[in-house]
Amino acid sequence: MEKPKDTGVQCPQCKKGNLVERKSRYGKLFYSCSTYPDCNYATWNPPVAEECPNCHWPVLTIKTTKRRGVEKVCPQKECGWKEQIELPAPQE
Repeated sequence: MEKPKDTGVQCPQCKKGNLVERKSRYGKLFYSCSTYPDCNYATWNPPVAEECPNCHWPVLTIKTTKRRGVEKVCPQKECGWKEQIELPAPQE
C-alpha cells in the first residue's frame, strides 16, 4: 500500500487537514482529507487552492474531458462554475 501524497491544499470541509492523493482499491486516483475518518470530504479531480468566483467555495478542481479539454471546475454541484484552461503549445 502506497503512502498518500500531500497536495498542499487545505480541506474545504473541516479546514484542519490537507487534501491528499490516494488510490482506490481499483487503482483509480482520488483526493481526500488527511483527517479521515473524522472528515469524509473527497473528490475525484485534482484540487487547486483557488476560491470559486461564483459561490466562494475555497477549492476548485481540474477536470479533463475529451469534449471540452481541461477546465477549472467548482466541485459544488449546485454551483456549476467552469473555466477553460489554455495549455501552452508544445515547443519543438
